[in-house]
This record gives sequence, C-alpha cells and structure tokens, in this order.
Amino acid sequence: MRVLNRQKSPADFWRRLSSSSERFLFLDYDGTIAPFDPDPSRAMADPGILARLQRLIDQNNTRVVIVTGRRARSLRRMIPLTPVPEIWGTQGIERLRPDGDYEQFPIRGEQLRRIARAKASLRAAQVHGWLEQKPGSLAVHWGGLPITEMRRDSETTLAALSSEAGREGLRLVRFDGGVELRVARYTKATAVLGSLEDAASDSTAAYLGDDEPDEDAFKVLRPQDMAILVRTELRKTAADLWMNSLQEVNDFLDAWFAACAEGAGNGPAVTPQRRAMDRFRS
Repeated sequence: MRVLNRQKSPADFWRRLSSSSERFLFLDYDGTIAPFDPDPSRAMADPGILARLQRLIDQNNTRVVIVTGRRARSLRRMIPLTPVPEIWGTQGIERLRPDGDYEQFPIRGEQLRRIARAKASLRAAQVHGWLEQKPGSLAVHWGGLPITEMRRDSETTLAALSSEAGREGLRLVRFDGGVELRVARYTKATAVLGSLEDAASDSTAAYLGDDEPDEDAFKVLRPQDMAILVRTELRKTAADLWMNSLQEVNDFLDAWFAACAEGAGNGPAVTPQRRAMDRFRS
C-alpha cells in the first residue's frame, strides 16, 4: 500500500471508522474484487475477498455496496453472498437493492436513438470487438483480440462513437479493454452520492476501484472517506491510497473487520485481522 494523498492519514481513518455510527464499503467488481479476464463470464470474484465480505455482512455493521459497469442483475448471479449486497449497475444507471427492488434511472429517447445509431454503424463496419448493449450505454470490448485487429477496431470504433459523444448528454468513456458511449448524467459518482444521501454525519466510507470510471466516484467522496486505487501499475488518479494486488485488498478487509470489531466493544480483534489493521495504520 502507498499513501498518495498526504493529507489523508490511514491511522486517522481507522480510528474514525472504529467509532463511526455508519460504515459504507464501496467496491468495483472487475479488477478490484475479481481478477480481470477478457471474457467477462469467466471473471470470478477472488475467494478470499468473498469470504471476507461475507464476514463483514455477518458482522452487520457495514453497508457493502458493489458499483459496476455490468448489468446489475447479471452480476448479482455471480456474487455468492448472503444476502447479496446492494449493486449499482451500468456505472450508476441501475440500482438493485438486497431485497430485489430494482430501479433504472430515466434515459431520454434521443439518447437511445443516438446509441442505436452508433451500434448500427459499428455493425456495418464489421468491427471484431464484442458489442455490449446496456441501458443508456453501448460498450465495445477488445479483450482477447490480436493486437492488429484491436488497433483496427479501436480506430473504427472511436471514429463512430466520437461522432455521437458530446451530443444530447452522451459521453465517451475508456476502460481497461474497451470503450463505452454512455449517458453522461449517471456515473459511479451517482452510486456514491445516492448511497450516502441520508448517511449520518459521523459515517465513514471507502471506495475501492481500479479503472477510469471509478475516478468519478473517488472525486465525490467526503473528507472523512478514503478513495483507494487497486491496480498493478500506478496511474494518474484522485485516489488517496494505492494497492497493487488483490492480496492487499484482502488485508484491507481484514483491517476493516478489526476496526469494526473494536468499535463494537469486542476488544482487540484477534490475530490476522488485528495484524492487518496495525499494518495499515503505520
């Protein structure tokens, strides 16, 4: 772990988390709790992370929220947690609560027509990337393509999507392995702001993410919260901390569990969880 924002002290964060009346843990899926895979259907969450998230859910004093570019309902089937946590899908356009209540935010007809036109243009150009249609969004995935096909596809795709970006409230967003034309009004920041809308003033949150769309969420966190980039290589980011492996995510979740246990009056958490918290406090 590396501290990127010297104005944010990990030790102060853990102390605040321990005494908070409400705790929010936001996590991206692909690349953050699941290793990146060119085939999204094979990108399964890290078993250790799942076990730790289940422990936090059972502890019952942290609100776990998954924020993803995937469809909310399709991701829910890939998360074997009980109960399944709240999921904000399609970068904040969908909200699926633990009780199954589903909400999709409104999208204008002209936006949908422009997205459909971009999709037709890409199909006519016979791009090799996988076209994924989602509410208010068209994503093109290049994962697994030979480099020559990827370069050809990227040029054709960017030309087609750029002609629609910036019009009628649409934006072009790059992500690892592809690019997306989407409604600009809703982002991963929508998920954070929506979840924290009625949060207590002494609540504490952390957001763990790896990709460019997560930057929108990082930027709307409050001064008492922590934005964490999870990525093997450091890049320009608004995050406060950088973790370069899923093992560090596991350690962070151990530390979170320990801080919550202390806040509940259970005394110092035992062995690996307490050691993890001590490491993150240093």
